[in-house]
Amino acid sequence: MNARYQVEALFWRVAPPVAAVLLTILFVSLGFWQLDRAADKVAMQRLFDADTGYAPLSDEMSVVDYQRITASGRFLDDRQFLIDNMILNSRVGYFVITPFEYASNKPLLIVNRGWVAATPDRSLPLLMPLSAEDTEILGRVGHLPRVGIRSHDAVVQSSGWPKLATYPELSDLSAALGRDVLAFVLLLDPQDGDTLIRQWKPQGQGPAMHYGYAFQWFAMAAAVVSILIWQFLKRRSRGRV
Repeated sequence: MNARYQVEALFWRVAPPVAAVLLTILFVSLGFWQLDRAADKVAMQRLFDADTGYAPLSDEMSVVDYQRITASGRFLDDRQFLIDNMILNSRVGYFVITPFEYASNKPLLIVNRGWVAATPDRSLPLLMPLSAEDTEILGRVGHLPRVGIRSHDAVVQSSGWPKLATYPELSDLSAALGRDVLAFVLLLDPQDGDTLIRQWKPQGQGPAMHYGYAFQWFAMAAAVVSILIWQFLKRRSRGRV
């Protein structure tokens, strides 16, 4: 019985400090992870703001996020998509997605032409016709919106165009078009005479949020260490160390 008591006493003497050390290591690791996330966001913002000039789109070119590129060809005006439930300045609307053919035997370039507000009755907005002639477009490399929950098909099955879509993947657009598409989206630069709104910015929250989380994790680690030191000093004053 005495041996069992000694084992239990040893456990309760050793376990709390060990747990405190493990928690401290965990909280500090999470704090540094959040700092790394913040550094990634800062680097992304710098890449977004960098004025590197426009690279002409070429076959199988390697691109990075927010790289500026230019392409020559024609929009497929009769094969457009409207991505639903896109919020801008607290208003609901659509992203207008238009395929761009820069070569007849190459994958299509998917272009996000910007945002248009939804009508009160939620009928599909009328889009301005696009010229069938070849044109040069400018933009930056981006992605389709990737957040949100989809409870039905990505692209609404219908015989007409434009087609309504909810958080589609590029593969969904490719299937609806019956054509291969490039592995990125072109976020179209603002152009005169276009009523669509384009306010591009890096996806996700900025670095400030991650700095705040890092501070919280480091503060929790400091609190655990403070409690551990207080307990040690308390035991020492009682002669139990």
